[in-house]
Amino acid sequence: MKTFVTLLQREWMQHKLGWTIVVFAPLVIALLVAAFAQVQLSVDEVEIDRQFRRMPALGMVVASILGGAAITLLLAGFTAAVMTPGLARRDQQDRSIEFWLSLPTGHTPSLAAPMVAHWMLFPIAALGIGLVSGTLVSLVLVARIVGIGEWFTLPWGAVLAASVAAALRVTLGIVLAVLWWSPLLLAVMAASAWLKRWGLPALVGTVVIVGNLLDKLYGNPVVWDLLERLGRHGSQALIGAPRKGFAITPKTDIPEQLNAIPGWMASDAARAVGELASPMLMLALAISAGCFGLLVLRRRRGA
Repeated sequence: MKTFVTLLQREWMQHKLGWTIVVFAPLVIALLVAAFAQVQLSVDEVEIDRQFRRMPALGMVVASILGGAAITLLLAGFTAAVMTPGLARRDQQDRSIEFWLSLPTGHTPSLAAPMVAHWMLFPIAALGIGLVSGTLVSLVLVARIVGIGEWFTLPWGAVLAASVAAALRVTLGIVLAVLWWSPLLLAVMAASAWLKRWGLPALVGTVVIVGNLLDKLYGNPVVWDLLERLGRHGSQALIGAPRKGFAITPKTDIPEQLNAIPGWMASDAARAVGELASPMLMLALAISAGCFGLLVLRRRRGA
């Protein structure tokens, strides 16, 4: 465990500048926009700026917190996806593998550590920072439009309870989504490890060819069904099942919505965990294990 933690710390030290920019750049931009920008857009003859200014201060706070968390998490997820192909062959490229092989650890934890860091830990940290960033942006926004006194009189107990519940639900969702999407992520890593820059094009081409052959010649869309189900299960595990009636508009009863969020998040988390008892997840994990085995084999050969 101590060695695994050391590997996680190494990931942070290697990428701390990039992840810091990804996480804090939205905060700086949002603060500048909230403090100085003058924005007025018209869509279907409805002035968005005017509608937003009629929104109560609590609505501005909720929108800012949700927006900050969503944007930061989205950027973190995009960054992790871009880095995924190169994780498997990075140690061979810079020859740092020679140093890590000198430690009392094997290939499995050396491969697992960057995956856990980039796919789970960094996005979860970005989510927390996004919530805090959204709160700071809401202070500037409310102070500019309504008055700073309104910000301090808001029902912060309900806001914090809803924010914590949502953060815990999305944190669980990140872990579950990685489980559902692990065949895709590990397949990309394995293809990139063995074929280098041609790995991703070769993988996509193979999937398209095999999927079309099975679908057109044999009437069996098993490849497309597998991809669709993995994508659907992963996205619902991450962001939850749709809930009717939740919206933030000038007419929304926001306190009522906030009080309902913890219960909604708890029930949706139970639903997402319950979906793990599925043969589809067992198949996904089996494919992931095969891809991970290919990564270990390639790492051993390149050591």
